[in-house]
Amino acid sequence: MPMRPQRPCRAQGCRALHRNANGYCDGHAEMAAEQAKAWATRKGSGRGGRPWRRKRERILKRDQYLCRCDDCTQLGRIREAHEVDHIVALAHGGTDDDDNLRAINRDCHKTKTQRESKSVKK
Repeated sequence: MPMRPQRPCRAQGCRALHRNANGYCDGHAEMAAEQAKAWATRKGSGRGGRPWRRKRERILKRDQYLCRCDDCTQLGRIREAHEVDHIVALAHGGTDDDDNLRAINRDCHKTKTQRESKSVKK
């Protein structure tokens, strides 16, 4: 099979010649991966994608846009929820199932996340 012709790197200002399919020389190959990841995010995959947005909205409606964190529930506090939280974090074996998700206030979410990250570091 004949070799692919050499082409200039796509990176701005780089004049290196290459035969890579991604359009970048070996020194800029990671740029191709980063751009592909950014493109996938814009297309709607991952946490910001349409399926997650729909699930998030469903959970917020289910919980009536009220914070359902442990602290607010125990103290009887009523706070508006803006986010959806995993009760058992994905990193700890939790899932994206509806029964593992709850509506949570931004401040409560921040506090919970900090508490979890401190317990992991110990």
